[in-house]
Amino acid sequence: MIKNIFFDLDGTLLPMDMRRFIKLYLTSLSEAVCPYINVEPKMLERAIFSGMEAMYKNDGSMTNKMRFWNSAASLLGPDILNHTSYFDAYYNNEFIKTRDACDQSKIAIDTVDILRNKGYNMVIATNPIFPKIATERRIKWTGLNKDDFILFTSYETSKFTKPNPKYFSETCELAGVKPEESLMVGNDVDEDMAAAKIGMQTYLITDYAINRNDKDYSEYPHGTYQDFFNYCLSLPTIK
Repeated sequence: MIKNIFFDLDGTLLPMDMRRFIKLYLTSLSEAVCPYINVEPKMLERAIFSGMEAMYKNDGSMTNKMRFWNSAASLLGPDILNHTSYFDAYYNNEFIKTRDACDQSKIAIDTVDILRNKGYNMVIATNPIFPKIATERRIKWTGLNKDDFILFTSYETSKFTKPNPKYFSETCELAGVKPEESLMVGNDVDEDMAAAKIGMQTYLITDYAINRNDKDYSEYPHGTYQDFFNYCLSLPTIK
């Protein structure tokens, strides 16, 4: 029996133009921090992507945050670790500029309301490559309340990323739930449907589907957000 619903954030609960988001993110981050850390924007961009790659390859021996900053220090020099406060200030302030690439989905809000009222535990299982503050902001942009969720993942606490099955095992452990009682809902064929490898049920939202390798996803339950909303209406109340 499903008791727990795991939601992806970007492209699932939060409609997003990903290309525009990345462009706004890199531009606003460079403008906010480069003048203070003596790093050229192109070098900062290279360090950001290198850090993300390092997090995707994380073996679980340290948090994604540590993995990211170790990678950044290898490119920008160890002194960058003395300037992380500028990055914190960016996420508290200028990161709001990336909101222009995002939208709200009424049906996503209504879906979460239905599941909350039916007593389901809900988790935001977003790829943990951003700090907690950046994820909290994106949750707010959805029009939802972070308190509706028992957990959301961030780079401070996670040691893996999607599509590594260990990310889903780790997130279940952090949430205190069982994989076989959980459903992962997302829009990315590679990253979100990987939850099936640890025994989680899955549902692919096709409205903003990402299918980099043009995979056949017919084996996974899938449909539009309206289809998923109707599925949630049929779920039993568990509280």
